[in-house]
Amino acid sequence: MTALAAERQRTDLAARAVLTVSGLVIVLIGGASLIAPVWFREANGIRIEAGAALLSETRAAGALLLAVGVVVLLGAFVPRLTRTAAAAGAIGYLATVLARLVGLAVDGSPGGSLLFAAAVELALGLACLHLLRPR
Repeated sequence: MTALAAERQRTDLAARAVLTVSGLVIVLIGGASLIAPVWFREANGIRIEAGAALLSETRAAGALLLAVGVVVLLGAFVPRLTRTAAAAGAIGYLATVLARLVGLAVDGSPGGSLLFAAAVELALGLACLHLLRPR
């Protein structure tokens, strides 16, 4: 194996790891929001009423996250989807971080678990963005 081939294999393994972790996180969050929205929000210290409209909105956002997570996860295993998956992960995670920063500035601190979530989202978003760099 040439040095270039070995480097490409290491890069492909790193991309697969980033997309697998990024995709699984989005799938788990989306799935929990879709299937058990009250439990998921309360696990993060967010109290929501069990009204149909709010639950519908939470489930809809969960389904969207679940779908994006599947695309990101597929990119780890289907080479032709790798760049698309990395872009979806980068856009999704970094947009979420931006929204959290706006919330922090406008609404104040959301608390420890959501600040930790923002740090994880930033790390995963930057990792996905890194996969988009030219080789």
